[in-house]
Amino acid sequence: MNRRPSPLVLAGIVLLALNLRPAAASVGPLLPEIRHGMDLGDFQTALLVALPAFAFAFFSMTGPALARRFGVHRATLLALFAIAIGLFARVLADDARVFLLLSTIALGGAAAASNLLPVLVLLHYPDRLGTLAAPYSRMLSIGFAVAAAFTVPIAHSDGGWRTGVGFWGALALFAAIPWLPLIRQDLALAPIPRTITLAQMIRTRSCQKLAALYSLQLLQTWVMLGWLPTLWRSHGYHPASAGVLMAALAVCGLPFTLWLPALVGTRRDPRRALVLVGLCFPLADALILLAPRGAAVPAAIVLGVATIGFPMSLSLIARHAHSRDVALSLAGVAQTVGFLVAGLGVLGFGLLHLRLSSWGWPMLALFILALPIPLLAARAASPASVEDQLGVSA
Repeated sequence: MNRRPSPLVLAGIVLLALNLRPAAASVGPLLPEIRHGMDLGDFQTALLVALPAFAFAFFSMTGPALARRFGVHRATLLALFAIAIGLFARVLADDARVFLLLSTIALGGAAAASNLLPVLVLLHYPDRLGTLAAPYSRMLSIGFAVAAAFTVPIAHSDGGWRTGVGFWGALALFAAIPWLPLIRQDLALAPIPRTITLAQMIRTRSCQKLAALYSLQLLQTWVMLGWLPTLWRSHGYHPASAGVLMAALAVCGLPFTLWLPALVGTRRDPRRALVLVGLCFPLADALILLAPRGAAVPAAIVLGVATIGFPMSLSLIARHAHSRDVALSLAGVAQTVGFLVAGLGVLGFGLLHLRLSSWGWPMLALFILALPIPLLAARAASPASVEDQLGVSA
């Protein structure tokens, strides 16, 4: 493979990052219309909102697996085609189960692509991995913000909700263009030796601490991204305004991505920063619970800061694992558990809201679940050695 920096590769990486959130972000602002149009029941509606978390739990590792089988560029194209096909095809579906299946395909493609991004950067820019990590992280937020802000206007301009959620398939096809010339010079990734089992890793204290922290952080994040537009709409906001508020949430977090995640990796004791960011989730929940309409703007700003907590916590992997293989295993297991638990939590939140026809009890439960996040962040920030816990050498 030609690893020389190429404007085509850089454009492909940027466009790929922009496509990782619209499949999920386009649902929340139009959720009532989608539910009515597809005649979704309570469970199906709650499952639709929880699908992004489940997709990242079950499909994230398909990206590297496809790269080992077909090559990293072909795997990237397959992931983008899955996003595009899922988004385009689901707007033509008339059956709720088919709609959910096609949504899973689109979100599975996004999940696979998310794990291909660092691989692509490592292969093409091996000396700029740290430099490019922050920019493509910001592209994720921009992709979410754009989809959240423009889905409703697109839907209102022509064709209704189907146009609004299907439009983003075109962005995925556009993102595939830079990768087409690169499939001729592809490289299949070498298999990664598995020396640590899932059962071994999940029994370590470090994995349990990080998985617990990731679970609650991701639960809060995906509940807000999926249900907050509907909550604001039910309290008098226009659908487009609710989408703009969600976009503001994503944009407000952007400045903090410039330095907060790096701060965790460079400071000897990052607990204060992690605790302060962790406190933003219960604060935002309290604002929404007490004044869902009047405090919408400050709640969105606080949530924008809170969402930086997860990428900050990912930096804690280096404080627990001292070898590459152990770090990869720890990150994979902790994140998978985190997304799975978060998906179950998002599903439970949705069912509680829909069955009670109320936001009060679900938001109270969310607030209670946010309270341990600062404590868990402080505990997870304490240095430890997974190698010692496993009895292996670093």
